[in-house]
Amino acid sequence: MGPSWGTVMRDIRDDLQERASLIEQEIAAAGIDFEKAVEQLQCKLRAELAALGVAMLAEHYKSFLIDSLGGDGRP
Repeated sequence: MGPSWGTVMRDIRDDLQERASLIEQEIAAAGIDFEKAVEQLQCKLRAELAALGVAMLAEHYKSFLIDSLGGDGRP
């Protein structure tokens, strides 16, 4: 009789555990990268909203001045 499967097949549990640990590390790194990307997008959005608010305020002020001074810009 030949050797039993237990002696022929090597134990791959450690290899699988190592692969699982590496995959967990890759997932964690991807999560960190994702969070950084979200934070950058949020900062960009806040900056664009602030710029839009300034532009809207300027347009409102311009309209106010035109209305106050008359349609042709003279008092």
